[in-house]
Amino acid sequence: MRSCARAGPSQRPHPRHEQPGGGTIDSLILIALFVAILVSVVVLIGRMLVRRREQRERWEAAGRPEPLPRTAEQKEQDRRTSITWGCLLVAVPVVLVLLYAVTR
Repeated sequence: MRSCARAGPSQRPHPRHEQPGGGTIDSLILIALFVAILVSVVVLIGRMLVRRREQRERWEAAGRPEPLPRTAEQKEQDRRTSITWGCLLVAVPVVLVLLYAVTR
C-alpha cells in the first residue's frame, strides 16, 4: 500500500472556473429583465387608461348618465388597494432580481 495516495476526485477542492465576460452577461440579463418589466408596466397602465376613456365615451354616446360619484370611504379603499397592488407590482420583480443576483 502506498503512503502518498492521491485524493479522489470528490475529495479535492475544485477551483471555480468562470468564463471571461460572465459578469457582463449577468448584468445584461438583469438590465433586460428590468426593461421588460418596465415596458410591461407602462403598457398595462396605458391600456387601462385607454379602456377607461373608451368606456366613458360609450356611456356618453349611449346617453346614459355617468355612474354615481364614489364616496370618500370608497375612494380611500380604492387608494389603499392601488397602493397594495402597486407595491406588489414593484416588490415581486425586485425580489426576483435580487434572488437571481444572489444565486449567481
